Amino acid sequence: MTSEDFLNKFQKVLQTNQKISPDTILSDLSEWDSLAMITTVAFFNKEFNLTINFAEVQQMQTIQDIMDKAGL
Repeated sequence: MTSEDFLNKFQKVLQTNQKISPDTILSDLSEWDSLAMITTVAFFNKEFNLTINFAEVQQMQTIQDIMDKAGL
């Protein structure tokens, strides 16, 4: 998966029309709430076959942190 593919898919995970980039600060997104965090856990399991926990997602600060966890 390319970085651009990831950003497009993750934008759908967040259910936002706002353009996101690796530099996007998660706490600046109104959509970044506990439901989005749980959806992120499911996204990792489905798209990358990776198991991450809620606490790991809570510690992520930017989209780049999420991309790093995905190996992108």
